[in-house]
Amino acid sequence: MVRVRRAVIAAGFAAGGPLMAQSSAITEGATAYAFTMNGIEMTVTRSGPSCPSSCIQPMTISAGVETLGELEVIGFLQTAVSTGAGLLVDVRMPGSFSSGSVPGSVNVPMATFQPDNPYRADLLSALGVSNPETAPDFAGAFSLVVFGSGPDDTAARDAIQHLLGAGYPPGKVKYYRGGASTWSALGLNISVGQ
Repeated sequence: MVRVRRAVIAAGFAAGGPLMAQSSAITEGATAYAFTMNGIEMTVTRSGPSCPSSCIQPMTISAGVETLGELEVIGFLQTAVSTGAGLLVDVRMPGSFSSGSVPGSVNVPMATFQPDNPYRADLLSALGVSNPETAPDFAGAFSLVVFGSGPDDTAARDAIQHLLGAGYPPGKVKYYRGGASTWSALGLNISVGQ
């Protein structure tokens, strides 16, 4: 089976390129990746959503911020969220959130994490940060799992970077790279209008 797939892929490239009609950048810095396998030059390209708005995100967002899969997110819901020690944060816009999200998640759009948000201190306070404007103390802050639309959504990455920039400890922030699209694609149930 693997040999057949490789032969089909190789034939597609030999015939003039990838089997997809429209290509798009993979990351902001790369439109394709090339490698050689068994003496055959191969290329990984992408078709679909445009990048930079929908660039594939790395597995590691920042040092100390753990990336989770679906089973780890479920475990976080069962332990940290159910005991009130953690929050599962969906950073998509409210319309996307209300049309369906991971059960137990709360909606905090990415823009609210930005440093120029005049209410960011209020948000940090709601996340359990004491004295967010003067001398932030994160000892009582919630553990967070942050996610967006999916692996090609920059919103979760940006929200995490803003949290870290505000002093949020990396050990209290986790990243669910798969996001809402992967959750749904795996057939896991969603909650609508939470």
